[in-house]
Amino acid sequence: MRLGRAARRSELPGVKILLIKAMAEAHAYSQFANALEAALRELGHEPVISDQGGNVRDGVASNHQLVAELQVGRYDAVLSFSSFFGSIRLQDGRSLFDALGVRFAGWQLDHPIYTPQSLTPTLQSRFAVYSNPNHLRYAEAVRLPGRGMSLLPGGELPTTPPADHRNRSHGVLIAAVYRGEPARLWEQLADSPGKRLLTGVVDHLLADPGASLLDAFNATAAQLQLGVQLGQDPAFDSEMMKFLREPLTYVRNLDRLRIVSALVDAGLPVTICGAGWRDRFGDRPNLAYLPPVDFKDLPALYGDARIVINLNAGNGASERAVHASLAGAAVLSDFSPLLEELFRGGDGLAFFDRAKPLTVAEVAAELLEGGRTDELARRGFERVAGAGLWRHRAAQLVRFLGQP
Repeated sequence: MRLGRAARRSELPGVKILLIKAMAEAHAYSQFANALEAALRELGHEPVISDQGGNVRDGVASNHQLVAELQVGRYDAVLSFSSFFGSIRLQDGRSLFDALGVRFAGWQLDHPIYTPQSLTPTLQSRFAVYSNPNHLRYAEAVRLPGRGMSLLPGGELPTTPPADHRNRSHGVLIAAVYRGEPARLWEQLADSPGKRLLTGVVDHLLADPGASLLDAFNATAAQLQLGVQLGQDPAFDSEMMKFLREPLTYVRNLDRLRIVSALVDAGLPVTICGAGWRDRFGDRPNLAYLPPVDFKDLPALYGDARIVINLNAGNGASERAVHASLAGAAVLSDFSPLLEELFRGGDGLAFFDRAKPLTVAEVAAELLEGGRTDELARRGFERVAGAGLWRHRAAQLVRFLGQP
């Protein structure tokens, strides 16, 4: 029995699902598609990968070949990371997937304002997966059709036991690219409601440990008595989507710089994997630099670290936390409700307060100096191995798609 039939159950065996691969093979989205395909197959389903990487231009996907593939394959559902191809419409304006009676699942690994294709109102039978409840709340606030759920990406068990922490090379590891000094470009503008709105949104985001863009916007608009709110007008929501990227990106980059600076300036043994940081910090005795590595090679790097820093958990996918835990590292992260759930509060990882950047250095120092990294890592590994693997995510996804 297929998901597209009238009679549906919460879980169905043998679901035939097309996984769209829209990026290069080394990209995280493609690696996730490969892992999910293997997990679905292990559970007895029928996953098929469609490589559409050559048909995405500047973030926009459109391909008639996919239409033919869907018609011939008779799939129950289609899944695409970042919702690539989810906004394809027929000449009469209908969604391709609605017209074919195929359920489309877009798995967002970032805030939806960065992926316009994920917010198209045309698709009615949308099944959206978000990596943070705040993202789901935003989608609901702008009245996006369909249904959504929040889910972290999964991980895979290592093929060899994690190394003892006494034999690991890196005390605190950060995998991130330096994007320069964040600038408040809007401050150069003349005073206006828009300028005051941007400033207020940034101030709210910086003070909120959960970094909710929806809450920051609505609270600022109310304080400024602008009489607007997300979800009142689709045209306004569309304009605000573009308007809000700048403050959120600014806060993300400032968070990154503040957190890394706090760790480096505290004198902790820090290793940074990513471009640009040497120009920012120079050479220091407690600081080591590594060149960027491919996404698939990051778990091996995590496996040589005692602590791995998970950045942007408030609005990101937090895959670092999952993969680093499976590599046997202790994870130190800013707050995410899904991480709290997976790791049972702070039992399997340690949280710092992104609104107070110095707390990251304080918690890291406590873990290192107290010799607690190995015990925290052991509990984190157990939590992820028990509930955070791709096979767990595949089972949850099938249940989600099986809803009437």
